[in-house]
Parts: sequence; structure tokens; C-alpha cells
Amino acid sequence: MKDTRLWMAFAGLIVTAWLVAPFVFPSRPPAVLAEDIPVIHYVCQETGDVFELPLTGERLDHPETGRPTLVPAVYDARRKKWRPGPPLEVMHRQGLFQQQATE
Repeated sequence: MKDTRLWMAFAGLIVTAWLVAPFVFPSRPPAVLAEDIPVIHYVCQETGDVFELPLTGERLDHPETGRPTLVPAVYDARRKKWRPGPPLEVMHRQGLFQQQATE
């Protein structure tokens, strides 16, 4: 009789742990697919070269020099050229962030 109660208690603990574990240890969010990463314009602060690259951060390394001189760019319609933009958070807030359509 004692063995049955022990095994029932053990089984109850396992079932309880199985039901409670998803709430205590939530699963990780799904990985971001490569096609879900937006492509934006970056401009080199030194040379003014413009690149279309995936959005990965505030500063990126220049493909030729390797120095972190690429920053997100905004288009200056009056001067008809790309110029360095504000930080990404400000661009999102002001509606300046326009991702390029990838096809």
C-alpha cells in the first residue's frame, strides 16, 4: 500500500511540473528570418558613399575600409542627396524610417 501512494505522489509531482513549467520557463521567441530584416540606406560619414544594407545597428563597418563609419541615412530632397540621419530611435519616432522593399 505504501508503494502505491509513493508512486502516485511521484506521478502527481511529475504531472504538476509538466503543467507548471511552461509558465515558469517560457519558450524562446522564434528566430528572425533573414527576409524579415529591413534593408535601409546607410551613408559613410567620411566619404558620403551610400549603401543599402540590412538594418543591424547604429554604426556599421564600411565594406572597403573596415572602419565603423556607416550610419543610417535620410534623403534630403532639397539637396537631392543622402545625409547622415539621427539615431534610429529618433527616426522611428519622427517617421523618418522608411524601409526599402526587397524583391
